[in-house]
Amino acid sequence: MNDFFKVYLEYGGEWIPRLLDAAGLTVVLSLLGFLLALLGGALLTAALRCGRPWLMKPAHFFVQVVRTVPLLALLLLLYFGLPPLGLTLTAFEAGVLGLGLHGAAYVAEICRAGLNAIHPGQREAALAVGMTPAKAFVFVTLPQALRIMLPPLLNTFVSLLKDSSLCALIASNELMLAARAMASEYFLPLHIFLLVGLFYFAIAFPLSILSRRLERHLGRGRRGVGVSA
Repeated sequence: MNDFFKVYLEYGGEWIPRLLDAAGLTVVLSLLGFLLALLGGALLTAALRCGRPWLMKPAHFFVQVVRTVPLLALLLLLYFGLPPLGLTLTAFEAGVLGLGLHGAAYVAEICRAGLNAIHPGQREAALAVGMTPAKAFVFVTLPQALRIMLPPLLNTFVSLLKDSSLCALIASNELMLAARAMASEYFLPLHIFLLVGLFYFAIAFPLSILSRRLERHLGRGRRGVGVSA
């Protein structure tokens, strides 16, 4: 056991800086993918709720298809499938786009469910006191829906953060690819991947705790309200 930990004392000075750089890229990749997912999810939600079939049907089709296609297949399609069509993306760009498209389908379902959880009477009351439909949405419906949507949205970010490890398979130099390269270089895969697991845990665990606390705090005073992605 002592020999096991001696490896970290011997190589830690070389490994930690490399993994920290890769972890920084993982966080940036995940954040950009999540921001794209928020934007795409908001647009999909607007299309699903607009009441116009020519927008609702494509949006519904996109959500259903993307939710059933593995993220890895989507990443490989973007990175290897687009160049023959004349569009070449870097590994980082394909990773951000893949995470964003994949996450957008789940964000759309979270937003749809959160908005549907608000009783229609809230909007009707706002309109009755003279608010425009836009103001009723911004000042009445949306703030209440956000209380429901924030915890699952944060969970979605944590999922995207963990799923970003798949970007290693399209040569995006994030945490998992750096770990694979180091394992081939030092021939100590157990030590390196255990350390990488601790890096992911250190990033994701505080966010998971925050999500649970948000859910408890924002759920006070609400009964029987839930959101399923």
